[in-house]
Parts: sequence; structure tokens; C-alpha cells
Amino acid sequence: MVRQTYVGLPDPLREFEKLRPFVVQLRAMQRCCKPFGRDYHAIAVTLDALETTAYHFTRRPHFYGDGGDHR
Repeated sequence: MVRQTYVGLPDPLREFEKLRPFVVQLRAMQRCCKPFGRDYHAIAVTLDALETTAYHFTRRPHFYGDGGDHR
């Protein structure tokens, strides 16, 4: 099995953990929006992008979970 590393991210888990407070804040902002309205979906796009990027580097699906701490 080959392990792929990325220049600039020697410890992807640690780097993406640093973004967890940002994810929590985005979810709090999203709760203030009209459910499934334009603002809600704009924030959802950002959350999806963070989740997808975290998966790419860590290979952990649902890295940020559903808002809880799933370490």
C-alpha cells in the first residue's frame, strides 16, 4: 500500500481539527437562516466544501460529523 503525502500538510488531522471551531460557527449561523433558503444553502456549500476537503486529506468520511465531537 502506498501512502500519499501532501506538501505543506505534514499532519492533516491536526490542521483540519484547527478548523472545527469555524465549522461550529458556520452551523450556528446556518441555524439563524430560513431553513433551505438561499442563505442556508450558501452556508451549506461552505460546510460541504470543508467536509469534502477534510475527507480528501484525511480519508475520514464525515470528519466534522453532525456538529458533535466525533474524534
